[in-house]
Amino acid sequence: MAAKYKVRDSEMLRTIIAPIATDTVIEAGDLVTVSSGLIIKAVAASTTLAFSPKAHVANSGTEIEVTVGNDFTLTGTMDVNFAAAYRGVEYDINDTTQTIDQGASVTKVLKVSIGADAGTVGTATGVNVRINKPCF
Repeated sequence: MAAKYKVRDSEMLRTIIAPIATDTVIEAGDLVTVSSGLIIKAVAASTTLAFSPKAHVANSGTEIEVTVGNDFTLTGTMDVNFAAAYRGVEYDINDTTQTIDQGASVTKVLKVSIGADAGTVGTATGVNVRINKPCF
């Protein structure tokens, strides 16, 4: 499966090694959060996020590399086609697909770029975002 999010333009990432339950599955490019002190896959109700550049397959250990802060841009997919009015707006993620959820925003964990290249109007893919509320 293709990564849900990709780092834009090979930007440098600050990462740390964080604890994860050995049976937790994370795909490269997933957004993650912390629950009970362990990394889990982020869901719509997640109030903080980190990006996982590498996968963690079930029963592959108790550590995973995740990002620190939000000084990088990710490229992802919205659940609707991009519109110019979405630039600079804060959004949630979708529970199952981790797409940028344009619907009613509660947690506002992602922020769409204000740049001219934030996304292509009329297309859902290739939308540039930053994590608005990092785990650390």
